[in-house]
Amino acid sequence: MRCDSKYSRVLCQTKVMIPFEAPLFDLVECNSEQEKEFIEILHNRAKIGGWTADSWPAEDRIILSVDISDPDPAYRVILRTLRIDFDGMTTWLGPDETFQLVTNLNPDHPDVTVLSGISIFEAATRAADWLEKEIWRSIVRQEWDHLDERGVAPRLWIVLDTGEALCSQGQRTTAMGQPERVIPVPSDFF
Repeated sequence: MRCDSKYSRVLCQTKVMIPFEAPLFDLVECNSEQEKEFIEILHNRAKIGGWTADSWPAEDRIILSVDISDPDPAYRVILRTLRIDFDGMTTWLGPDETFQLVTNLNPDHPDVTVLSGISIFEAATRAADWLEKEIWRSIVRQEWDHLDERGVAPRLWIVLDTGEALCSQGQRTTAMGQPERVIPVPSDFF
């Protein structure tokens, strides 16, 4: 395709990325000055708070994600993917239901917050506050020794303060009763 064609002008434009460094997010460029300001504020909070995030630059936004997992070698399971999306004007905060960043965060989901009409500083600060609160929530693994029909000892990971079930292994029945053990899941952040 020739770039001088009246039909190809949009396709032939090259997007200029803004260079900067955010090593805790493995990020060296972003789409706009607004994204740069937002990321710099979050990056400074990450330095102070001792956390890191993965970054996923998209055409229309920057996505930061933090995976919360059970580091026990017997399981190595991702329990939550926390996500912050910022497009220069609007910020979305919430759990990624797909664990794969393949869809936008659903603003109708009760755990998703949408921030707009506020300063970049306020949006980034509220995003960092939310993420730090979520990172530090305690998670436990409930363990049963009784095997299910498939020969698997059931496990259930829950958020301690709400009882929200995050992930399970095996099938539990009421006949199994209470778990034999409740194990705190160590955080990657402390």
